[in-house]
Amino acid sequence: MGSPGLAMLVSSLGSLAVIFAVLFGVAFALRRLRGTGWGQRAGASLPISVIASRSLGGQNMLVIAQAEGQRFLIGVSRAGIASIGRLDSHE
Repeated sequence: MGSPGLAMLVSSLGSLAVIFAVLFGVAFALRRLRGTGWGQRAGASLPISVIASRSLGGQNMLVIAQAEGQRFLIGVSRAGIASIGRLDSHE
């Protein structure tokens, strides 16, 4: 028959393949339970969205963002991000 070293190598590689298959299956099941597919971003279901943005020149811009049904005006620049204020409901 074959050498004991070769049999041990084949057995080890087989065990490693089974372990990877189980890990892949668990990861797939967890993603299905969370409701995100492989091609979707994990943050796609967050209740925060950018409604509009306007460049002010350079790396400065104004952004209207919505979170939990409220809209906010945010200033974005090279120095950082600043909340300018909450916008009144337009409804």
